[in-house]
Amino acid sequence: MKVLIVDDEPFMVDYLETLVEWEKLGYDEVITAKGGSMARKILEEQKVDLLVTDIKMPRVSGIDLSQYIDEQQLDTKVIIVSGYSDFEYAKSAMHYGVAEYLVKPVLQEDLLACLDRLNERCFADRIGETGAEEEPQDEIAVVKHYVAVHCGEDISLDILSDLVHWNPAYLSRSFKDRTGENLSSYIAKTRMCRAAELLEQSDLKIHDIMLRVGYQKDQYFAKVFKEQHGVTPKEYRKLKRKLGN
Repeated sequence: MKVLIVDDEPFMVDYLETLVEWEKLGYDEVITAKGGSMARKILEEQKVDLLVTDIKMPRVSGIDLSQYIDEQQLDTKVIIVSGYSDFEYAKSAMHYGVAEYLVKPVLQEDLLACLDRLNERCFADRIGETGAEEEPQDEIAVVKHYVAVHCGEDISLDILSDLVHWNPAYLSRSFKDRTGENLSSYIAKTRMCRAAELLEQSDLKIHDIMLRVGYQKDQYFAKVFKEQHGVTPKEYRKLKRKLGN
């Protein structure tokens, strides 16, 4: 499959191109374009399976590209990348068939989760053809990968056991035997690591970060975060920014 990455900022194009191992995800060809005009020309001349595009670009925007794909009835799925303040604007592309949205800063786990959902919905048959998943996967590794890419969603023992076709009790016991920690503790640790990344790398409000890593109550989120990192989320962000100056 072929993916086209578009942004008018060259560093962002390079960042997205190297953020994940595209070939292992079933994309054997990665094309880049530093602007919407160049991207539209590529779409006119080549068959592209996936377009990852910034929403705001001079002359030809991500919305324009989505509209072109819709009007030409191209079999190209679209992931829109937008700033937090542009998210409502990004939703205006829904009627053009945009498949997924990513909010900046784009972290590896967010992109992987997005691609995972897209591959399951749209490209399952093509991924099988590429041989990207020819080798059987270790069940514990599958569980860890799922937790990493879905840590902002509801993750229950039942969901994970269905994923690997194991009895819930057997999965819980096997995970403990193999990793030395409880599955629930591993999920919480993964979520707190993601929260730390967002605190350090983004300007999102702490409450919004809490929601993005699967928690609903501020006090409980702060308690779990402090147990993991030794400080509250607010103190963590302040410390990291002080060290960065």
